[in-house]
Amino acid sequence: MSMRGARVLGGRSTAAGPARRLAAGPRRAAVAVRAEAEGARRRGGSVSGKATKATTSAKTASVGGRSIEELRREMAQLQEQIHHAHLEAHVQGQRVEDALDDLRGLGERSRELEASLFDPAPSTSAASATEQEQAVQRAASTSSVAPGPAEAQQQRLSLKTKDLKSDLTCPTELKEFWHPVEFSKTLTSDKPSTFDVFSMDLVLTRCAETGAVRCVHLAKEGEKEIPTSEKDGFVWVWLGAGPAPAPDADVAQGGIPGFTTPPNAFHEDKPFTIHAELLIDVEVEHGLLLENLLDLAHAPFTHTATFAKGWSIPDLVKFNTSKLLGGNWEPYPIDMSFEPPYMVLSTIGLMQPGKLEEGARAAACQNHLHQLHVCLPSSKGTRLLYRMSLDFMNFMLYVPFAKKVWETMAGQVLGEDLRLVQGQEDRLKRGGDTWANPVPYDKLAVRYRKWRNALGDKEKRKAAEAALRTTMSAGDMLSPDLDEARDTTANSANQ
Repeated sequence: MSMRGARVLGGRSTAAGPARRLAAGPRRAAVAVRAEAEGARRRGGSVSGKATKATTSAKTASVGGRSIEELRREMAQLQEQIHHAHLEAHVQGQRVEDALDDLRGLGERSRELEASLFDPAPSTSAASATEQEQAVQRAASTSSVAPGPAEAQQQRLSLKTKDLKSDLTCPTELKEFWHPVEFSKTLTSDKPSTFDVFSMDLVLTRCAETGAVRCVHLAKEGEKEIPTSEKDGFVWVWLGAGPAPAPDADVAQGGIPGFTTPPNAFHEDKPFTIHAELLIDVEVEHGLLLENLLDLAHAPFTHTATFAKGWSIPDLVKFNTSKLLGGNWEPYPIDMSFEPPYMVLSTIGLMQPGKLEEGARAAACQNHLHQLHVCLPSSKGTRLLYRMSLDFMNFMLYVPFAKKVWETMAGQVLGEDLRLVQGQEDRLKRGGDTWANPVPYDKLAVRYRKWRNALGDKEKRKAAEAALRTTMSAGDMLSPDLDEARDTTANSANQ
């Protein structure tokens, strides 16, 4: 027996080792697979645990000391508050609309009340005023009980507005003056001037040989010669019913006034020179245009793009302080006056060309601009003759097209005024009263309106003309002094 056989029989042969190892391989592989699966399971559990921890950590992370959950709750609260705010805004908007509707209703009621208080018909206005005054007097004489605040206010209103009420009719007494209807230099022998004033069609001609001026009224009955004169660069005509006063007579006797010339020089070496003479047809009633020209208070609000650009609003504190110190605050260096029957004179002081000096009188300034407005009633509204004089900038006299520059400026100023004045005219046509509530700033316009409304009464006219014979500074016009307003009411009550 060989040695190989012996090993087999002994069961311990070295040849059997590889076989045993082959048989054990699958078992080890299975164990390895089970071990790997267990490891994967354990690792999976670890990852899942990490994810859970991350989620918990994310939930508990803080921003500015507050967790994300807290921030989410606050965001939800803010969204709720925004929603309520939107609802409140809608509610407030509806309340505003309701308030505007109420204001519109009050405006309609106010216009109805105004129309019922003041009868716009010319044929009955005088009788109505007399009846109202008699009713007030009867009530005062028969009643032993003092009127209440509302009744007293109504009585003051009727008395105050009696002499101030505006209308669109032209008093015939306005014709009883010499009227400057044309600039002398405009009227040439080869170019007649045709226009209408006071509902009268007039034709002006100049004789080529003598230079004399002739005026003809083109009436329905035929041509009628009109008394004519020339003075101070104007052509004057007499349109009154009676004989014409001598042109060189005293103004009190009906003569031509002398205020249409440029004023005396403030400085001997700087006389005034006429720089512009403009003729403009303005589509608004001449009395309303006059009131607008006499109202200096509207300038810093209305003429912000032209001559009043940069003007400050008059300071009430400075007015009152100056009054306590015995002086008068002058917001603008402007002097102004109304001259019968329809002229406005104004002088504006300028420290520098185009720059207004506040707090000074016109006389204290270095340079001056003088203006004359002649507002003739015409079928178009107003035939406006405007003259501008300066005591500086004489080089402009030789600048080509300078007149076009002044015409453009005047047109811009009138354009700013027309929006305001045409609104007043429309209100009068609808039966309103532009003088229902006069204020202290209306001093010059009040004087003009009282004078115009007193033309039919000699005594009232005399008193009204006496009040006109003064030139007022800007401080006089804009002073919030109620004395004149109280005097106006008292004078009306005594008449």
